[in-house]
Amino acid sequence: MTYSLTCADTGANCPGSFTTENQDELMEHVMLHAQRAHPELVGNEQLGAMVKTLIKQG
Repeated sequence: MTYSLTCADTGANCPGSFTTENQDELMEHVMLHAQRAHPELVGNEQLGAMVKTLIKQG
């Protein structure tokens, strides 16, 4: 099973796209991306919870 998320899923105008084999790894990639590409979101405690609701399983 794979897990995926794109920044566009969050409403951001960003081409970021991530697919991994497990949800924890996906969250690591997404959070690292957010720190570098979307520093205005760092520290937003709701970010992780919101991202988890947008993850697609395939």
